[in-house]
Amino acid sequence: MSRDHRFIQWFQQATGHAPFPFQVRFACDEALPQLVHVPTGLGKTAMVVLGWLWRRRFHPNETVRRGTPRRLVYCLPMRVLQSSGI
Repeated sequence: MSRDHRFIQWFQQATGHAPFPFQVRFACDEALPQLVHVPTGLGKTAMVVLGWLWRRRFHPNETVRRGTPRRLVYCLPMRVLQSSGI
């Protein structure tokens, strides 16, 4: 079973949906992209959170696992916090 196929199965189990190709690349490629240009609503949050977790814990290449930061810092724009009443 390929590394991509294992991630796809894991992603589907976590979300109930098949990942988009950009989500698979983020999680499975050796290097992280410098820029991700994807329209709103297509799963950038899932890409980052699940992709980071996959890279950190399950990536078959130990160098990638060790090279993935131990902490994920998640920032929301103020307009999102204001419109949700937080």
